[in-house]
Amino acid sequence: PHVAAHARRRGARHVVIAPQAVDQAFWSQPGLAPPRTGTRFLWVGRPAPAKGLAHLLAAWRASGLPSKGAELVLVGEQPTLDGGDGVVCHPPAEPAALRNFYAAADVLVVPSVPTPTFREPWGLVCNEAMHQGLPIIATDAVGAAAGGLVRHERNGLVVDAGDDAALAAAMLRLHEEPVLRRRMGDQGRRDAAAFSFDAWADGMATALQTTRPRRRS
Repeated sequence: PHVAAHARRRGARHVVIAPQAVDQAFWSQPGLAPPRTGTRFLWVGRPAPAKGLAHLLAAWRASGLPSKGAELVLVGEQPTLDGGDGVVCHPPAEPAALRNFYAAADVLVVPSVPTPTFREPWGLVCNEAMHQGLPIIATDAVGAAAGGLVRHERNGLVVDAGDDAALAAAMLRLHEEPVLRRRMGDQGRRDAAAFSFDAWADGMATALQTTRPRRRS
C-alpha cells in the first residue's frame, strides 16, 4: 500500500513509509453538487473482477436501499446495465467532472476483492473522495484500508472482502445515520491531509538515505 524501503543496520530492520497521495489542492476545490433528496452512493472504477462491482450490485439489491430513495451512481467502464433499482451509470470522467461526482455524493464505496492475479494496491479514489468530505466504505482488500487511511468507525467502515451482506449492512447504516456520515466525512478530510506529496517525497528521500550503502573505513 505504501512505498517502503527495508535496510539492515547493526542487525535491525528499518521500514520507511512514503504515503500514497493525490493533488490535494485540486481535489479539495468545491465541486458542483446539485440538490438531492436521498442518499447517494458512488462507485468509481473499471469492470475488472477485482474491483468488486458484482459484489456491490448484489449488496445494493439486498440492502433494500432503492425502496428508501437512495441512489447508486457508477462512474467508469461497466458492463451494460439497464439502470433501474436506483442504479445510474456514467462513462469514465475527466478529473474535473469526477470531482463533481464526489461533491454530489454522500458515500464512496470501494468493494474490491482479491483475485489470484490482483489485489487493490491502494485505491487513490479514497484520497480523492476524502478531500471532498466523503466517508468511505471499503473492504479489507483495499490498500488504503490496510495502509491506514480508511479507518473503521473513524472515517469510514471496513468490511470483509466478498461479504455482500456486510457490505449491504454498511451502506444501510450510513444511509440511516446522516450525522455519522457527516462526522466521518469531516474526519476523513482531516486524515487525508497527512497523505500529501510532501509526505511522499520526504518518505522517499528517507528511504533512499536509509538504503544507501555505508562507506567502509
